[in-house]
Amino acid sequence: MPAAYGFIRWTGSLVREIVEGPPKNLLESVAQHIASTTLTKYPQISALRVTVGKPHVAVQGPVDYLGVEILRFQRSDK
Repeated sequence: MPAAYGFIRWTGSLVREIVEGPPKNLLESVAQHIASTTLTKYPQISALRVTVGKPHVAVQGPVDYLGVEILRFQRSDK
């Protein structure tokens, strides 16, 4: 079976609502919320990679940003 791949740089209202909503302590929490909300809202998406970066972090050394990337799949038991 051939695989289909796509790339979307999403800056829409769904992500904006999550990022501007109640604060989260971890970037992982933000990424997970984006992934679970997207997979719930769009069941036709089978897999999703979410990358979240935070600029201007207080760490030693020259760093442009810190970030996290997660990969989530649509549950198949629905």
